[in-house]
Amino acid sequence: MSQSLVESLKEYVVKSYAMKPNRLVIEVEASKVREVFVKLAEVLGKESFYLATIEGTDLPEKKLIRIDYFINLFKHDAYLVLRAYLPRENPVVPSVIDLIPGALAGELETHDLLGVLFEGNTYLRRSFFVPEDISSKGIYPLRKDSGV
Repeated sequence: MSQSLVESLKEYVVKSYAMKPNRLVIEVEASKVREVFVKLAEVLGKESFYLATIEGTDLPEKKLIRIDYFINLFKHDAYLVLRAYLPRENPVVPSVIDLIPGALAGELETHDLLGVLFEGNTYLRRSFFVPEDISSKGIYPLRKDSGV
């Protein structure tokens, strides 16, 4: 992965490490996620990367929810994993659907299954992935204490 790309994101990085060859993890503050995507578009160009998926992981022992954005960097033949940690009791992160419309399904899924609020996403709703009988009870199935 280009050192200039890593250098251009330096101001946002809380921690970074190689997950495996050609896969760099960059941890950022949740409030900075949008800014990182804006910076990627400036540095690489909007057509030079693709948000493949958004993955949420419940970490009840740490009282956190981890959000991973898997970003394919075409010119670098590599993946960037943009990672943020949210407080489990109030998991809020800025939405990126206005920047990357393809993020909609990932944001809806993560909201419906884990209860993450993607601030600014006016399409968020329950029962997108979860059956209404479960969502109507306020249950988030991927939370380890949900009982589902």
